[in-house]
Amino acid sequence: MFRGFVIILFLFPIFLISQSSEDFDVKYSRKPKNWDTLKYHKFETVLIVGLYQQYRTFNVDFNQLINTDKRGISQHNFIAESNLVAGVVLNYDKFQFAFGTSNQPPSNNSGKGYTNMFNLGLNVGDNRWVSENYFRRFKGFYDNNTSSFDSTFKNTGKYYVLPDLVSSLFMTRFMYFKNYKNYCFKSGFGCNYRQLKSAATFIFGGSLSYYNLSNDSAMIPIQARSLYNDYSNMKGFTSINIACNVGAAATLVIYKAWFISGYFTVGPEQQWRTYDLTQSQRSLSYISWSGTGRASMGLNLKKFYLLYSIMEDYNVYNSKNILSFTANSVTNNFSIGYRFHWKTPKFYQKFMNTKLYQYL
Repeated sequence: MFRGFVIILFLFPIFLISQSSEDFDVKYSRKPKNWDTLKYHKFETVLIVGLYQQYRTFNVDFNQLINTDKRGISQHNFIAESNLVAGVVLNYDKFQFAFGTSNQPPSNNSGKGYTNMFNLGLNVGDNRWVSENYFRRFKGFYDNNTSSFDSTFKNTGKYYVLPDLVSSLFMTRFMYFKNYKNYCFKSGFGCNYRQLKSAATFIFGGSLSYYNLSNDSAMIPIQARSLYNDYSNMKGFTSINIACNVGAAATLVIYKAWFISGYFTVGPEQQWRTYDLTQSQRSLSYISWSGTGRASMGLNLKKFYLLYSIMEDYNVYNSKNILSFTANSVTNNFSIGYRFHWKTPKFYQKFMNTKLYQYL
């Protein structure tokens, strides 16, 4: 699935170029503005280039519910901590592409091993709706609850480390903003709009995701495996998820430049799960919960922008009376960018006259 995502990212611009014409007098027209221009402004013909740094963590919480565990040795908090992730963001009109990676261990990773992290994203949409699409991969986890089952931890300070544990997530998320005539999501969490006055909206949407957690051997520490019964040798987990979400968003603007934004969504999620138990596999279907929360603050001027945001994604994969299992990602992001005036390319002018663009 990841290969297919990458192919789409790189072939899409080629497809657009292939649709261009030798006629350099292509006429095109933009949609009439369907929002209150006193509330926010869109940068129509600019190429926006930004640089960002992120600090990401990914937590996988495990706890068996089968047997009584007074010592808490079967509670596991697997954590992946990436060092600062450096990346680049390119934004034009309705499209935003982001890429970032990190392979260096944090400076305070003593006894924790280290995490390799990779991130790739493509966002499409305007003021009415946004489709966020991304792939995230973390490799290398440690158990933050090592002290509960390893008596030597107090002396050694070495965590139970899973260097080959990989967490991969492909997500496509859709959000529709009811009050899009007054509120623009991309002004607080993007860079091609500028909110001029405070506004709020309800959000309606959904998501489709593929989550995979895999290790080269059983991931549960040997001291706790007897409490997990049939799941003691679990070395992998896969889930295909479809969710419906509702939520709200708001942006507070000061002097048409400084802003504070926030939003949250939550809703039920249908999950088709497969557990890899080393010697066998188990497939289950569950209805659970998923959601997203994000906050940002920064400075948004005509040419320059500065943005800090924090985002949390979570998915609950609990199994009644068997496992408590939650996957949670937290991202701290700092971006700085500049908007360059860029005449609309000929191939893009023709694309703007297509039915596909008018739908977007």
